[in-house]
Amino acid sequence: MVKLTPGEEWFEGQRYKWEDVVKPIFRDREYCRALEIGSWEGGSACWILVNLCGGSDERNLLVCVDHFDLMKTEAGRRRYRIFRENIHSTGLANKTRIISEFSTPALFKLMSEVEGQDEMGFNLVYIDGSHRADDTLLDAEMAWRMASEGCILIFDDYEWDQAEEGTIEHPKSGIDAFLNAHQGEYSILSKAYQIMIRKEVPMRLGFLS
Repeated sequence: MVKLTPGEEWFEGQRYKWEDVVKPIFRDREYCRALEIGSWEGGSACWILVNLCGGSDERNLLVCVDHFDLMKTEAGRRRYRIFRENIHSTGLANKTRIISEFSTPALFKLMSEVEGQDEMGFNLVYIDGSHRADDTLLDAEMAWRMASEGCILIFDDYEWDQAEEGTIEHPKSGIDAFLNAHQGEYSILSKAYQIMIRKEVPMRLGFLS
């Protein structure tokens, strides 16, 4: 059973949208290879594991990227401990890979693996890391290169109310910049507090591919 610190149930308010939009799409897919940028205590990660990655297909995998303060603070270590406990409570820890780093080096690492080892791309990407516009844009651009055609990309906090929209401290302008740059390469599935899109072009790492 997933146990979250009171007040940290960030995913719960959007769960219904995932049930309505994301889950039906994956009923028609053979496997789920997911990337989550920003895991916190694991509410969304556990939902993805149980509802999308829990089948027997060996390709099912959830990669979680979160720095957990690089284990240098008690808060980060506590969050990591709760996250691990929640992941293990699903019985699907064997389908989970945790990269405890900041997103940029973690995503570069994953990109090198995809390029060098012919790994398949991700068909689900959840971007919920830094709230800064530039960080959000960078996370999205790097994840996009590893997203396979048909991948569902989900951006959190588009209507976040803890910073002024249009400033560097709010993710909205970073998300808008990404969507503008890739106009014509995706279809919008939902646009509210979270934005959900489906990639409509093949995966291109951007090096020699």
